Amino acid sequence: MIKIGFIGLGNMGLPMAFNLHKSKKIDLLGYDVSSKSIQKFKSKKAKATQSLQELIKFSDIIITCVPGPKQIKSLSVGKGKIIDQLSKSKIWIDCSTNSLSCFNFLKQKLKGKIYQFVDATISGGNLKAQSGELSIFIGGNKTTVSKLKFIFKLLGKNLYYLNKPGAGYAAKIAQVSLCYLNYLSLSESLMLGVKSGIRPKTMLEIIDKSASGGYTSTRYGPNMINGDYDPSFFLGLSMKDINLANEIIKYQKLNLPIMNLTSKIYKQALKKYGPKSNHLKVIKLLEQNNKLTFSKEGR
Repeated sequence: MIKIGFIGLGNMGLPMAFNLHKSKKIDLLGYDVSSKSIQKFKSKKAKATQSLQELIKFSDIIITCVPGPKQIKSLSVGKGKIIDQLSKSKIWIDCSTNSLSCFNFLKQKLKGKIYQFVDATISGGNLKAQSGELSIFIGGNKTTVSKLKFIFKLLGKNLYYLNKPGAGYAAKIAQVSLCYLNYLSLSESLMLGVKSGIRPKTMLEIIDKSASGGYTSTRYGPNMINGDYDPSFFLGLSMKDINLANEIIKYQKLNLPIMNLTSKIYKQALKKYGPKSNHLKVIKLLEQNNKLTFSKEGR
């Protein structure tokens, strides 16, 4: 039985850890800075600890799933932290959305241990995390990654083996950037129709069943027109992802005007509504500027 320590029992990490806990081939130990999250994990008869050192010592494989670079550095660098305790028999899988600058920092700290590190970023949201149908973008040493395929198959449905360390991070940032562009584009299309007298629900259905429809309109369109702006994700986390994309844009000296405009709009929304507001609250800017609220137009 393989021993896995799972760090980060949040919106994505908790259901992922539950799916690993179900496997009879895995002895799982969870960890989170939040005692509330630990209690949720224990309520499913799963083991958890409030000691990071205990988890690291316990594990053959360590999985981290935390908000971003700040948390990754805090967990991994320093005496008794992950990199310091990463012996030849341990492997570290990071499922967090990370910056390339933080990855380069980790690579420097890992040095010869880089072959024991795998970046395996995730996409699909909380529902896909629960069902074990995530998309996973996996970077790292080919030999190391091959040992971990059974774990990835428990967590995801669409698995992309990119082999090169750091490639998983880049793939996630590139992919998730399109989400934010799509949210704004969908809301503008809705606005064109609704302002012309078409009910929001009907306009969304038209979009959803046309060539322009897809996952964004099906999954998030209803949250735009019902007024809840999707409580499953925070606006501050959206901005964090966009900043990671901007870092690549700057590093690669890219000229991406639509991404630049998206970044400006999200910054305005963050300033107005705050980081803890529902992530699709950015759509409210469009509604207010055009003196129309989708949820009040009848569905």
